Amino acid sequence: MSETRRAPVLGSLAALVYLFLYAPILVLVAFSFNQSRLTAEWKGFTLEWYARLLSSPQIRMSLGNSLVVALVTTVVATAIGTAAALALARGRLRRPGSLMALIALPIVVPEIVLASSLLLFFAALGLRLGFLTVILAHVAFCVSYVVVVVRARLAGLDPSLEEAAADLGAGPWRTFLKVTLPGLAPGILSAALLVFALSIDDYVVTSFVAGVGSTTLPIQIYSMVRSGVTPEINAVSTLLLVATALLLLSAHQLERGARARVAAAPALLGLAVLGAPFVAGTGAAPAERVLNVYIWSNYIAPETVRKFEQRHGVRVNVDLYDTNEALLAKIQAGNAAYDVVCPSNYSIQILRAQDLLLPLDHTALPHRVNLEPALLDKPYDPGNRYSMPYFWGTCGIGYDRRRTGPVDSWDALWDKRFAGRILMLDDARETIGAALKRRGRSLNATDEGWLRDAQRQLIDQKPLVRVYDSGSFDAALLSGDVWLAQGWSGQLAKVREENPDLEYVVPKEGSSLFVDSLAIPRSAPHPELAHAFLDFVMEAEIAAEICRTMQYSTPNRAAVALLPPEITRNPAIFPPPDVLRRVELIEDIGDATVLYDRLWTEVKAER
Repeated sequence: MSETRRAPVLGSLAALVYLFLYAPILVLVAFSFNQSRLTAEWKGFTLEWYARLLSSPQIRMSLGNSLVVALVTTVVATAIGTAAALALARGRLRRPGSLMALIALPIVVPEIVLASSLLLFFAALGLRLGFLTVILAHVAFCVSYVVVVVRARLAGLDPSLEEAAADLGAGPWRTFLKVTLPGLAPGILSAALLVFALSIDDYVVTSFVAGVGSTTLPIQIYSMVRSGVTPEINAVSTLLLVATALLLLSAHQLERGARARVAAAPALLGLAVLGAPFVAGTGAAPAERVLNVYIWSNYIAPETVRKFEQRHGVRVNVDLYDTNEALLAKIQAGNAAYDVVCPSNYSIQILRAQDLLLPLDHTALPHRVNLEPALLDKPYDPGNRYSMPYFWGTCGIGYDRRRTGPVDSWDALWDKRFAGRILMLDDARETIGAALKRRGRSLNATDEGWLRDAQRQLIDQKPLVRVYDSGSFDAALLSGDVWLAQGWSGQLAKVREENPDLEYVVPKEGSSLFVDSLAIPRSAPHPELAHAFLDFVMEAEIAAEICRTMQYSTPNRAAVALLPPEITRNPAIFPPPDVLRRVELIEDIGDATVLYDRLWTEVKAER
């Protein structure tokens, strides 16, 4: 093929590759302007979601935390990395190659390994998780990038300039300040911008080492995804994406030798994007006493937090997590100063067994009488000695009745008529549990033969499944991408508001019941205030406010009388008694958890 013909072909291939890589990002940006609450179909242009996030106190707090961490990390990591690069390039070190390999190790080590090792290291040192541990962790993995960038710049400098300065009588410091530093400046600035972008974007390491009051923007975004990917999440992700892209563009221009004035423009614009929420929002006055709450995203209304602060004259720090495993890791490390946590039922079993929860003083909880007796005194916490139920719900099937007709059994998810239109949760306990229930067995089964049978069912079903997804199953159902979706009741209750043809059912064979409860860690620094918070959210009016705002099932029977009929009559939020009789709590199954995880991994790996 001639050069003239090859060029358009290669250009077209390059365009397709770039489209494949960046199309999801473009979709995210576009849907951040979507009028619909759920990301399923375009309903018109709006700036509402940007206005909401700009006025959100949680977004402002998490973004402020990210900026503080990123700025401090940038200064410290750039100074250390520049000094290390100079030592490697100009110093007389033994085995510089081995030292360089050691410095590059944080770049190649999986983030999850680095994160868990840092958490254990801080716990061994007795460091309380918070801003200090986050900054130290970020410096630990960012120094390597500075060394690589600055050392590359050093390799391009003419060493004769430094020798000439020394010959003319300049000392080492004068030579460094007048010759070496100006020559390195573009590389140092480029490394600093790269470190800032890496730090402000990091989720994995930060989620392990963050503590009280140090929730960063990536943690905030990721935890919000638990209740579905909405335009509000798309909007904050777009702002973070634009800011990071501008900072990296500035770093790239500096590396290519652009003038500092030219490269500063995108960097300043990126910082302006990150600072927008602080210009739009207003800060709250600090209070003397502080309550530290560690909870799922979208599990407590901002109005509720403000009311508690006003009543008790305190400031409430609300930090977020996305999985029970993240919560367990923090509490088990023993260096997180949280006063109130919100574990699911099986997590309470684990925390109780490890003596990590404080026994509750029931005399300090007079509004406990408002709770539904059927949700109390469960096997995971007999007598509710350590926890009080906060939200509950079920796992079932959401379906489009126009396309599927009536659905009442797990068998519908194995029906070949719906091939390619079925969604299953990406969750070992729930998905294997569905296969177990289909055979009339307990979803807490540990018999290996039964579990192998469940695995075979899921492998047989796999050709029918469009996707395994625990984050946006509601949006997939609403958009029509799937007609049947295994999912949790809270999110599927919300999609029925958008499309009344969507239904939710707990299959006749039975399913899971989850109960998320409030508890107090044994290490809580403010146990009296924590008890006051637990009692506060059990007041009928407050519990009703939380349920109206969050639309998860409340265990507060006194609050139910204060809720509107559209909530109390929604079977996805408040299932009837006959449904409750066929649901089962997911329990801690000990060593069998490893078998569940292995079987589920094998299902997903099956081709």
